[in-house]
Amino acid sequence: AQIADGSLSVDRQGKVREVSVLFSDIRGFTSMSERQDATALVGLLNTYFEDMVDIVFEYEGTLDKFIGDAVMAIFGAPAHQSDHAERAVKAAVKMQQRLHELVHGVNGQAPRLPVPFEIGIGVNTGEVVAGFLGSPMALDYTVVGDVVNTASRICGAAPPWKVLIGEATRQQLRGPWQLAQIDAIEAKGKSERVPVYDVGYDLQS
Repeated sequence: AQIADGSLSVDRQGKVREVSVLFSDIRGFTSMSERQDATALVGLLNTYFEDMVDIVFEYEGTLDKFIGDAVMAIFGAPAHQSDHAERAVKAAVKMQQRLHELVHGVNGQAPRLPVPFEIGIGVNTGEVVAGFLGSPMALDYTVVGDVVNTASRICGAAPPWKVLIGEATRQQLRGPWQLAQIDAIEAKGKSERVPVYDVGYDLQS
């Protein structure tokens, strides 16, 4: 909407930007998909994706892409946000809380997801190259760099219902978060293990 009304211009040449990158991923999706027919599986994912994307937009994030059953979102690009790390972590927590509602129902209503599942979420912060990638026939605005790869690794290390964040994200948080450092994880291309923090939150929103 900001691009359409002219209040935000997007540089097609690419820029180095500091952002927070969020990945969420369904746990056990392969085995779950084997037990569902295609129509039911697509309906399940669409219900889930719809609510997750609404939360990304609520915190003014940018939906980068769906990668199978995973969601990748960016906070801090293309629109600058000085509090992008805070927004990303708040969105991650709300995504877990919303999934809990979808699976268990809320206010006496039946669950909207007839087949329950769980997700893990990872958030990482740092400099990326942001811009349009692809061919003249199909361009996507996205971010690339080590920060993105590490965010994906953090997400992969997140147990069900957990939100894990990297050190740079932790340093930029402003609210009274309850964080617990867990065992550092290995990340591709890094000689040292990456510090990771578990975000404490209540499943009831």
